[in-house]
Amino acid sequence: MPSKMREIMKAIEEARNPPSLVIYHYETGDALAELVLTAMLNEAKSVVDLGKGRSIMFHKAHVPGGQDHLHFRVKGSNIAAVNADGTAHDRSHGIQLQRWALDGAKAHYPQIRMPKDGLIEQLIASDRQLLTEGGKGPLLDPVLLRLAERRARQALS
Repeated sequence: MPSKMREIMKAIEEARNPPSLVIYHYETGDALAELVLTAMLNEAKSVVDLGKGRSIMFHKAHVPGGQDHLHFRVKGSNIAAVNADGTAHDRSHGIQLQRWALDGAKAHYPQIRMPKDGLIEQLIASDRQLLTEGGKGPLLDPVLLRLAERRARQALS
């Protein structure tokens, strides 16, 4: 690889680390630049067609501290999304994944940990602790959280 290309790649990588908008320009006929940029951009997503209108789309983390994740699609519509650690992504809490989704993820994306029973985590776990995608604690106002916990306990009684 020419040293100029290495410098460009280094500059691109440095620009990708902080959250910022980056615009890439390349000459229309430059096939190598197009290939490299296409591979680097999040828009160049990996899609596996499982037939019957079903597919799985792999996304790299969109934000710093985020996780790579899978989107499960039927006839072009997202039905669920799972983070690399098996937690819910994009409000997919409580969704029961079908066998095709679990088998497809296992076959094509073994690095993604899928829920054993196919049930994506619920908002309230069995120990009544609020689960969050970032694992940094509740995202609710403490007053609302206490009210929700009280109502959940009443419903379980």
